[in-house]
Amino acid sequence: MLLALPALTGRADAKPEGLIGIRLVEAPEDRADDPRARAYIVDHVKPGTVIHRRFAVNNTSARPQTLWLYAAGAEIRQKKFGFLPEQTRNELSSWISFDHPAVTLPPGGERMLKATIRVPRTAWKGERYAVMWAEARSSATGQHNVQVNNRVGIRVYLDVGTGGEPPTDFRVDKIWASRDPAGKPRLDAQVTNTGRRAVDMSGELRLSEGPGGTSAGPFPVTSGVTLAPQDVGQVEVLLDPSLPMGPWKADLELTSGRTTRTASGTVTFPVARDTTAVVKQSSTGFPSTTALLVAAGALTVTGGGYLIWRRARRTP
Repeated sequence: MLLALPALTGRADAKPEGLIGIRLVEAPEDRADDPRARAYIVDHVKPGTVIHRRFAVNNTSARPQTLWLYAAGAEIRQKKFGFLPEQTRNELSSWISFDHPAVTLPPGGERMLKATIRVPRTAWKGERYAVMWAEARSSATGQHNVQVNNRVGIRVYLDVGTGGEPPTDFRVDKIWASRDPAGKPRLDAQVTNTGRRAVDMSGELRLSEGPGGTSAGPFPVTSGVTLAPQDVGQVEVLLDPSLPMGPWKADLELTSGRTTRTASGTVTFPVARDTTAVVKQSSTGFPSTTALLVAAGALTVTGGGYLIWRRARRTP
């Protein structure tokens, strides 16, 4: 069963607005509560399955645009969802086709299209990645003729295998508070993908019980971190330079799709620049008894920040 989606943008990479756009218009009904499935194609299927997804392309420029539709490969590298160059294909992209290879849209126009993914019966189990692209091409004249391409796309995360879907899960390994070279406070978290599907990290940090009973936030977690199964990566929260040192009660919430992990603790941001304070979690999830204080060239830090973490709450 498929679920109709509201007008959510599912572009694979950021481009200037006012040109072209792409979005999914339906998702599997059993993923109605999965935010990723509303922006990307995220699914688990058996070998030999054929699935269809409707999507829309639009033109918000002041002139007609011809859009070419194609699928190209993707991979997770350096903790990012990376696009293979131009129209480079991989196994998954070779399974994807479109009901129209190209469409021409008037200014302000939109067109509904359908993508089909045909999984071979001989497909081996595992998760694969690709992008469905819509590309507009134009020529700029100067000393040389230059073709300018503008493309937007929808990511595809397709897991193939018999039986139930592999689990999606991750854990927060350690957290540290610091100041960057410019003196701005920041909070970082090391995250491990403990599941068997890729995770796209998002979330927010809220600060409360600060000096004078003040609160701050929510501050968004910097997006763009994607972790493959068993991968270890880092997310960061950039904070307001005028934020007082603390102490603060910190509540961090990290999310990927339907999976959310939270942790809370007390943090005091260090005074000095390039100074870091770390607390490691024990393997049981209870707070570490010793804080590891790190500073450039120093064994101890005066005024360094610290975090004490409780067991992360697990959301079904």
